[in-house]
Amino acid sequence: MARRDAENIISKLRQMSEEGLGSVMGELMTNERMRKGLGRAGERLLANKHVFDRNVETVLDFVNIPSKRDIRELKSRLDTLSSQLVNLSMKIDRMLAADEMPAPRHARSGSTQIESDQIESDKVEAVRRVRPVRPAPGPRPVPRRRRGRTNPD
Repeated sequence: MARRDAENIISKLRQMSEEGLGSVMGELMTNERMRKGLGRAGERLLANKHVFDRNVETVLDFVNIPSKRDIRELKSRLDTLSSQLVNLSMKIDRMLAADEMPAPRHARSGSTQIESDQIESDKVEAVRRVRPVRPAPGPRPVPRRRRGRTNPD
């Protein structure tokens, strides 16, 4: 019983606060000076948030913890590398499929096994010359403070 009464009281207070808040905001928005002040406060809030985010990112970088931006950049690099790896895999599959097909007949009848072996070794060498995929660079090193030096400022 007491719980139901408490819930009824809370719902009535919530309804009154919503109506009261709506009427107060309506009155504030009719006042031009108050509206401009709220707009400036909102702009300052966004500017302060930007500065705060930048400072948090600096601190995270200092303790060698990646920020959201670092994670996004790494994800972008991984996506690029993944697509390059898929393209490379497709090219290798095509080269292997071409090796399985019968060799085209040359116009010259003097084609020998030595020339065929040379073509095969050239293909293998071309696959070896493909640049290996380098891993993405790691996190930036943490700057170290030097002891014993004083700042001239």
